[in-house]
Amino acid sequence: MIRKALFLTSLLFGIYSFTFSQSNPQNLNELIESLSELDYGDSLYGVTLKKIFPEAKAAQAYDDLGNYAIEAFGHPHYDVISPEKRKSVLHEAISYEDKIESTTIKGELHLKLAGAYFNLNQYDSAIMEYSAALDRFEQNDSLLIADSYFFRGQARDYQGNLIDGMNDYQEAQKIYEALGNEAYVDYVYGGMAILYSKYELFDEAEEIRDILIEKAEKAGENYDLSIQLYNKANDFRKQKKFDDQLLVLQKADSLTPFDERNYYVEAMIKLALSSAYGEQGMIESQEKTFLEAKALAEKAPDLQLSNPTYLKSRALLAKNTGNIRLANELAKESLESAKASGNMDHLIRSYELLFETYTEMNQPKDALEALKNLTFYKDSLFTVNKATTFSYYQTLYETEKKERELLAKNLELETVRQRNKTRMRVIGVFAVILIGLGAFIFLWKNYQYQKKQKELQAHFSQELLKNQEAERVRISKDLHDGLGQSLLLIKNKIALTQDDVGTGELLDTAISELRAIARSLHPMQLEKLGLSKAATHLLDQIDNETDIFVSSEIEDLNGVLSKEKELQLYRILQESINNVLKHSEASALRVIFRKTSVGVEMKIEDNGKGFDFSEKLNDFQSLGLKTLKERIASIQGSMKVTSHKGNGTSLSFITYV
Repeated sequence: MIRKALFLTSLLFGIYSFTFSQSNPQNLNELIESLSELDYGDSLYGVTLKKIFPEAKAAQAYDDLGNYAIEAFGHPHYDVISPEKRKSVLHEAISYEDKIESTTIKGELHLKLAGAYFNLNQYDSAIMEYSAALDRFEQNDSLLIADSYFFRGQARDYQGNLIDGMNDYQEAQKIYEALGNEAYVDYVYGGMAILYSKYELFDEAEEIRDILIEKAEKAGENYDLSIQLYNKANDFRKQKKFDDQLLVLQKADSLTPFDERNYYVEAMIKLALSSAYGEQGMIESQEKTFLEAKALAEKAPDLQLSNPTYLKSRALLAKNTGNIRLANELAKESLESAKASGNMDHLIRSYELLFETYTEMNQPKDALEALKNLTFYKDSLFTVNKATTFSYYQTLYETEKKERELLAKNLELETVRQRNKTRMRVIGVFAVILIGLGAFIFLWKNYQYQKKQKELQAHFSQELLKNQEAERVRISKDLHDGLGQSLLLIKNKIALTQDDVGTGELLDTAISELRAIARSLHPMQLEKLGLSKAATHLLDQIDNETDIFVSSEIEDLNGVLSKEKELQLYRILQESINNVLKHSEASALRVIFRKTSVGVEMKIEDNGKGFDFSEKLNDFQSLGLKTLKERIASIQGSMKVTSHKGNGTSLSFITYV
């Protein structure tokens, strides 16, 4: 069956290759164009990448060679080649490095090669290549520089180099923060927490983890949250806080399955939870959770059954269910796998399981040997952790000490500079004060003069308007009471004699005109009816006596304004309507009176020909606006004019209560 499957795979691959070779152009530009037309996930994409390399070398297009070597390294279908083969492709591209112009491509080649070494657990070579990448990147490659520091920090972390690893993490953090890349800043913090935990700096690790957990919970990122909870549970296990470990793992497991399935992470959480149940003696829950983890592991290609976590969880289950011999064999496999990966946590737990199973199998010699190895490893690890932790805090102390010394020197220099500056400032300030005082006195006197002139002008305008209004009242009364009464008596006498009908009509006309003049000189209706009704009456007259369509929205303003303000607003309304009738050529007029939070607003709008206000800004006399401006100013109000040629005019007046 296996042979048949392999044969079919080879046959299908040959058919794809044959078809492609017939239709695919062979020169570099055509290959690149053909590549751009393929989907990135297509297996033919990887085949095309492979064809580009010899063409790029033949064309001496070394930047293209380097660029596509980088892309081939990360492509999932690059001719189905091994990690070693991918690494050799990068080495070949780097051999032409002196002919590659782009420093970014040079740096990325070394960055990808470092990643290849990292995946093969060759951390010394990985660190060397990450450093080479940093040497080649330029300032505009800031994101790639941050990545190089971050990944080099991880490699140093795996080597057990706490100080240098932490320094790399901090450099990466600074750049990511400057770029505003919050997600990668969190990744760096996560790496720092793992590094702290590895050397039993649990307080520092927990402080970081709690921040990341809170952020993930607020953002609703269940995947990130479960990762941090998984790592936090591992810290609790190291501190023998088994109850806390179980609670945190249960919370992490409750977040699965993720919206975007990740079988590897889901399986790892359940394996850890199964082991936690086993260590608490909850055998039924342990077995159920392990079976769930096993089903997930079969769907995760990255999680091999030789994984130390899987072996350890399976061994613990076998031990708790009475299959001690199987547990012992699995503990041995877990130990070998842990030695290969160099993971100190897996090594310790594997030695513990060996000791426990040998003891239950009544093999004291083997149990003693496992205990010796466990004790020796723990002692050596304790010594390393102690030395590393001491080195970390010593470095931290020395750094802070140097910073304090540097700060003290800077403060001393700054004090000297400040003394010199103070002398010059005293002289300068004294001179500026004298000049400023003289300028202030001049400006103040000028301001007072201008203010007085404006006050005199405003007072003159107000008095002029008052005198005009008083004179109008006097003339209106004289016309109404004197000449009006005389004309009325004459009319009555003619009516009694029933003589000369034409003369009576002339007298009626004269009396009407006289009354209109009297009303315009002093609006008696304003005194009797108030502003709102007087304005309504005036608009009704305009509507009846002209062809203009008149509309209004007038609120009841009885008692809102003083008599003086009502009179001036009424005069403004009269003059504004006169301007509309004389100049606007409008067919419609709208008047609005409404109360506002600060007073009363009167708005007069027409659909006439309008005018360009910017051209006539200073020509208030010709526009008939000067009197309006003076009237509204006399009652401390404001005026706004909005007009455009062909779009009508809007006048807005606000008087404050």
